[in-house]
Amino acid sequence: MWTYLAILFSFLFLVGVFVHRVMSNKRDAIQEKARAEAKAAMESQESEEEKKVRLSREQKDQVETLCKRGESLINAGKDEEAVKCFVQALSINTQHPETQQRLALLYLQKQMYGGAAALFQQLAQQTNDPMHYSHWGLALYQQSDFENAKVAYQTAVDLDPSRPQRFISLSQVYKALGQLSNAIIATNKALEIDEKNIEFLYQLADLQAEAGNYMEAKETLKRLFETDATNRAAKTLLKEISKLELEAANPSEQK
Repeated sequence: MWTYLAILFSFLFLVGVFVHRVMSNKRDAIQEKARAEAKAAMESQESEEEKKVRLSREQKDQVETLCKRGESLINAGKDEEAVKCFVQALSINTQHPETQQRLALLYLQKQMYGGAAALFQQLAQQTNDPMHYSHWGLALYQQSDFENAKVAYQTAVDLDPSRPQRFISLSQVYKALGQLSNAIIATNKALEIDEKNIEFLYQLADLQAEAGNYMEAKETLKRLFETDATNRAAKTLLKEISKLELEAANPSEQK
């Protein structure tokens, strides 16, 4: 009987070992299959990524070609065709700075201020370049959008306060808004950088006169005459200021 039981246990042990090996091999096969599928999926994904990179390079080359062609058309005086090239380039890459800038400048030149403003706004937000903010301000000013033009020019001078002309442009916006005191401040900022500029001095005198500051306006014109004693526009403005000053002193004599 003991012999029978020993044989039985040995048989059961061998069966258990066999089953374990079968299950182990099956599990290994399943894991290997899963690894193979995962590897194939990764390789497929990498292939798609490579395809995307290759496609983007093709698009980049196409945009560069269209941009250069647009430049050539501008040099040939074919602005309308150049616009089409730039627009086509931006339909491929909406944020290509060189194309955006060339098209925006072309729009400004052709007095298409809405399109110029939209493009310079995008450029300003992408690059934070004061030049783009300044051009954006100009396009807005030409559309009489003075509040937004003020913001654009103010941002430009905040980013780069070394360019006096930007302060003059900001001054003109303030004048259009009827904010003469701010216009005078901005013009004085420009004169701090370029103190003998005839145009800046004339603009300051004109603003001071419009604000009723006749003595200050005459002093400003005196500074102007030190550089250009024969300036006709300044002489005419001085006569107008003297007349306004006289009228202010004798209001009863006004007709």
